[in-house]
Amino acid sequence: MSLLLKILFLISITIFLISGVSDKKRTIIDNQIFLMKEGIVSKEKVFQKAKKFDDTGIFGIGSDEMTLEEFNDYLKSKSFTIHD
Repeated sequence: MSLLLKILFLISITIFLISGVSDKKRTIIDNQIFLMKEGIVSKEKVFQKAKKFDDTGIFGIGSDEMTLEEFNDYLKSKSFTIHD
């Protein structure tokens, strides 16, 4: 029985660590970086566009919701200067 509990614990930790900026969201953001740099599209619009691909999971379990902080960190990793 303790092995089952350990497995369930590891699965739950893995599910919570996978949240954030998914591959689909990265693709959307990457495609919009040039437009943001040129001032054609706002950072907020890109954030909202990527948020449409959030996965809320089942009863919150397995959710993959991107936060503004994760979005900003991803932009920083792409050398995008954030102007708030």
